Amino acid sequence: MSVFSDDWTDYGGGRKAPIGSLKIKELADKLKNYKKLVAKRYRVVFPDNISRFLPDGRLWISTKIDGELWFLIKRDGEVSLCAYNGRCLQGVPVAAEAEKLLKDAGDIVIPGELFAIPPDGGSRPRVGHVALCLGNDDYAKNLGFRAFDLLEEGDEDWLYKSYEERFERLNTLLDGGKRCAVVTTVEGEKSDASDSFGEWVNSGKFEGLVVRSEQGITYKVKPFVTLDAVVIAFGEREENGRTEVRELTLALLRDDGTYHILGTVGNGFGEGGRVEWHKKLSEIEVQSSFRMANREGTLCRFVEPKLIVEVKCSDIVDTDSRDIPVRRMTLNYDDKGWASIGTLPIVSLIHPVLVRERDDKEVDLGSVGLDQVFQHVPFEGRSEKATAQDLAKSEIFERGVYTKETKGKVAVRKYVAFATNKAEQDPNYPPYVVFFTDFSSGRKDPLKTDLRVAPDKDLITAYIAEWKEKNIKKGWAEA
Repeated sequence: MSVFSDDWTDYGGGRKAPIGSLKIKELADKLKNYKKLVAKRYRVVFPDNISRFLPDGRLWISTKIDGELWFLIKRDGEVSLCAYNGRCLQGVPVAAEAEKLLKDAGDIVIPGELFAIPPDGGSRPRVGHVALCLGNDDYAKNLGFRAFDLLEEGDEDWLYKSYEERFERLNTLLDGGKRCAVVTTVEGEKSDASDSFGEWVNSGKFEGLVVRSEQGITYKVKPFVTLDAVVIAFGEREENGRTEVRELTLALLRDDGTYHILGTVGNGFGEGGRVEWHKKLSEIEVQSSFRMANREGTLCRFVEPKLIVEVKCSDIVDTDSRDIPVRRMTLNYDDKGWASIGTLPIVSLIHPVLVRERDDKEVDLGSVGLDQVFQHVPFEGRSEKATAQDLAKSEIFERGVYTKETKGKVAVRKYVAFATNKAEQDPNYPPYVVFFTDFSSGRKDPLKTDLRVAPDKDLITAYIAEWKEKNIKKGWAEA
């Protein structure tokens, strides 16, 4: 019986276990924590800022392979490749080689990149090739593993050691490996990082660089990611007496013709661009039964899905800061306007910036399809179809409205507290919510809002009491 999983299936001369099958909970938690606390905290540096943002001193400069974070693990004499989501792999060529390399080692956990040589033998490895090879026995031989860190060996936590020590130990452990080896790494300074970027990345051989410093900080050096998306809604704001666009809500087209909300972009409009976009979008506004707030705390205005924009971002990720998969609403559009269907996994754009409008493109799969992001991050649910959830209705249990008249103008402060009744059905919903609104027409920013969530009703009640004490003073009357 395997120490890793009880749910193996034959695969490519070896065997694999599905997501969530890693049965050692302590180990599963350790892999998730590494991804959350280490791998997701790399600092992003763009190529033209290498000399500015990389530190002086000794650096370890590695190739960034476009693959998936996996771990080479040995426990009780058994070796397996495991993903942080609990998927396991044994016996295929890369895992078999790893077993030979670690035959004299004890228990060990080695983070690295599982990658796949493209089946057509053409372009450089892409993250999508991993999923392709894991799904086809004939391509199992195409998988490779490049170790880049040492998490633990025996009872010793190696993350507390310097990267120099970890790197030297990796080279000893995986000496002579081909399919399973240490990632290509050179030692140097930031000028060498610039040279390596030109040699490894600009040549098209690798996705980017990973640079580790003596101070323990890791940097990810890679070009901007660009993609095209369709504008489906916008938020607005008042600025210097004029109404302008605050942000654009973007969506990608799924294979079934539905629209999947990708996120928002609020930077890159340029001089006067926000006013021009507001005029343009206001002319194509349509109805929507789906409501969505923008960053100003007001409802977004939905538009016809006809305008395409190019955006650039520093990175694309498929989990949030808590390492929970990102899920956003999918929508249907017809002559009645927009209607929600259900949430599905999607990605988030890190530091998105509007580049330009793409009036040379059409709203079709080739231009604004989901494959644009899937080739960078093969998130779960790529082929799923959204279905409407029959969720329980929210229930308001307390609300209050207060007014104050000054010089003929009425200011309003109010709150509404409710139980969502949905948390057990969908973890994306908090159990309790209170929403505060503060409106005064005489202020520069007339509308201010605040949202608080809580796991129980008592905490929401405490939030309300705190808000009343701070905001409802002399002159305010309950409406």
